[in-house]
Amino acid sequence: MIIWMLTGLALVFILLAAVLTAAESAFTYLPRQEAEQLLASGRGRRLATILQEPVAHMHALRFWRIWFETAGAVAVALLFYDLLRNVWLAGLLATAAMAAVGFVLVGVSPRQFGRMHATGVVLATAPAVRLLCAILGPIPGWLVRLGSAVAPNAPRADAAFFSEEEFRDFVDRATEADMIEDAEAELIQSVFDLGDTKVRAVMVPRTDIVTIDSGSSLKQAMSLFLRSGYSRIPVIGENTDQIKGILYLKDVAARLHIRPEAAARTSVDEACRDVRYVPESKAVGELLKELQRESTHVAIVIDEYGGTAGLVTLEDLIEEIVGEIVDEYDSERPEIEVLEEGRFRISARTSIDDVGELFGMDLDDEEVDTVGGLLAKSLGRVPIVGSEVTIDGLHIHAERLEGRRNRVSHVLAWRDPAATEAAAGGHEPRHTPARAEPEPENDSTR
Repeated sequence: MIIWMLTGLALVFILLAAVLTAAESAFTYLPRQEAEQLLASGRGRRLATILQEPVAHMHALRFWRIWFETAGAVAVALLFYDLLRNVWLAGLLATAAMAAVGFVLVGVSPRQFGRMHATGVVLATAPAVRLLCAILGPIPGWLVRLGSAVAPNAPRADAAFFSEEEFRDFVDRATEADMIEDAEAELIQSVFDLGDTKVRAVMVPRTDIVTIDSGSSLKQAMSLFLRSGYSRIPVIGENTDQIKGILYLKDVAARLHIRPEAAARTSVDEACRDVRYVPESKAVGELLKELQRESTHVAIVIDEYGGTAGLVTLEDLIEEIVGEIVDEYDSERPEIEVLEEGRFRISARTSIDDVGELFGMDLDDEEVDTVGGLLAKSLGRVPIVGSEVTIDGLHIHAERLEGRRNRVSHVLAWRDPAATEAAAGGHEPRHTPARAEPEPENDSTR
């Protein structure tokens, strides 16, 4: 009689442990949104209480699962002892049997079943989970606090079914096991980082914004669009802090094509659109949702004093997820490429020391390090294609743009023959202030 009773208890305990294991797995992997949809459809009324206090119910579920596993092991040990009357042999056989049963019937199979049928398992076990939590009352909370006191630096559970830290750990382990590619893992991690990244970290700074003056004509605007490569340009008053609107390339092209005569007399102020302002402390994830909802692609970033801090586009925000977006016309070029007639094509990122050594002159400057920075400093504004300066006989001409932000990527550099001969004869070239070559007629840009 005792043998049959112990056998029955062991089976019941193991079965209940397996059910609770499946329930724990189902609650862990069921998306919160899907659970809320179940509530909206009128199914799973007990699930509403669990969603309100998920942490307490998960703790109770784990407590009862461990309790039933332990009770099953004790019942099996007593069963073997009653059969063999040898405590050591009974303990050894019970340990081996429960290790196999616990791994297959309690550990692996129920967890897989719970993941595959999360919705059905949650609906079926929700009343039992609610009852088990009510029976225990505050006991799981006391045990959790005791465990936190023993390991104070351990991560604490939050209100979600599984935390962000746990999810990140899942991604890392999946990457190490080659279940997902490194690029996919980086994409997932970057989505989580959106909440911690501020707009100030991704914006185009104020000094790099290409603008057009208020009162400029649409033809001037079209010229600037074509030379800069941008499709949206702010219209400003006296300075960058006075932004009157955002001018769109499509609007200008439509006006010039449909009514060219009237467009010739139209200023950019009449064609620009309203400005979308955003504080520099705003989270990138929040701004991305807002721009998507408003169908807006560009916003002006303001600092704490209300001044213009920079400009941010929808592409800037997307780059935080997918990485740098390059232009389809971009190509790999050498840092310095020799052309005909003493001309060189030089990357804008090339050090001014290397350029000075190339032309046998001293271009040392404490404020800039690259030839692109030297061009921008000499111009006094953001360079675009066609911008040119002359420094001590050295001509630097902005040749092309690259990247989604349309920054000058390469410049053409050559030196006047007279200056070259003077340097070869041991005479230092006459130092003249940097000057900017004149822009096309009627251009009104900054």
